[in-house]
Amino acid sequence: MNHKSIKCTSILLILIMITGCKNESEILNKNNGILDKNNEKAFTGIMSDGALLEVSYEMTSYVRYTGNFDKLTELDFAHINPSDEKQGVALFLMPDGSVNMSIEKLDFERIIRIPNEIASSDFPEIKRTEIIGNNAVFYDVNRKILGSQQIMLPKQKQLADQIKQYGEQLGYEALAKAYATMQGAPFDQSVEKIITEARAKGQLTEYDAQFATVRTKLSEVNPDAKGANVAIIDRNINKVVASTNYDEKERMTRCTYYGYEKESAPMLNAIRTEQLIQLPSGAEVWQISCTKIENLKLKINPVKS
Repeated sequence: MNHKSIKCTSILLILIMITGCKNESEILNKNNGILDKNNEKAFTGIMSDGALLEVSYEMTSYVRYTGNFDKLTELDFAHINPSDEKQGVALFLMPDGSVNMSIEKLDFERIIRIPNEIASSDFPEIKRTEIIGNNAVFYDVNRKILGSQQIMLPKQKQLADQIKQYGEQLGYEALAKAYATMQGAPFDQSVEKIITEARAKGQLTEYDAQFATVRTKLSEVNPDAKGANVAIIDRNINKVVASTNYDEKERMTRCTYYGYEKESAPMLNAIRTEQLIQLPSGAEVWQISCTKIENLKLKINPVKS
C-alpha cells in the first residue's frame, strides 16, 4: 500500500489544522522574511487572479474527550480542551499547478456548551489564514497581519494541465476527481492499484464484492515505527472509508472514518477520528474529532488566450 494512504495526509486536513493545532503564540509576530511593508497589501490581491479551478466549502468541526476523568490531575485537564469551530475554506488551482488557499473562521451558534474550555489567551485570535506561493500569512479580525510562516505545498501540475486542455468540458465526475486530487491521499488514489499492490505483498487480508481490507506494518513506512495500519476500502464507491492504527500489542490507538456524498462520483464530506492520547500524569483518554463539509462549490474558469 502506498505510504500516503497510511499517513492519511492531505492538503485538506493539514492546512485546515494550521490555525487549530499550532499554539498561536508560536506563529504570531514571526515574519521569517516573507513580508515587508511593500508587499503586505499586494499579498492578498493575488489569491484567485488567473485561477483555473476554484473550490470553496464550509467546514464545521468539534473536539471532545471520553474516558475515566475521576483520577485526572489539574494539569491533565489543562491538556484537554474541547472545541467547536466553523471555517470557510477556498482553494485556487493556478496555471503552474500551485494551490493558493484561504481559511477563515466563521461565527456560528454552538449547540453544546463546553464546561472546561480554556479561556482566550492574551494573544490575538487568528481569524483568517492566506496561503500563496508556499507562504502563509495570519490575520486578526481587523485584517491586521499577525505573522507568517513558510508552508511547502505539493503542486498539482497534472490536474492543471488537464483543465487547460479540456476546460469547461470536464463533467461532474472530473470535477469530483479534481477536488479529490486537491485533497490528497487517501482520497485521490486508485483503490484497484492499492488492492493489486497489497495482494502482491501479502497485505490483503480480506476481499469480497463490497470491501477490501489492507494491513500494512508501519515499519515499512518508518523503520522506527511499531504496529500496523489497517485500511478498509469500499469497492462500491472506490474509496478508503476507514483507516486504523494498532500498536505492537494489537491495541487500537487511532481510527479515522471517512464519509462521502452518495453520488455517482462520491466526494468526501465527513471525517471522524478517534485517537488515544496520553496525559502528563500517564492517564489515557480518547480524543474524538468530527468534521462536516458542506456547501461545496467547484468552478472551472476558461483559460485565457
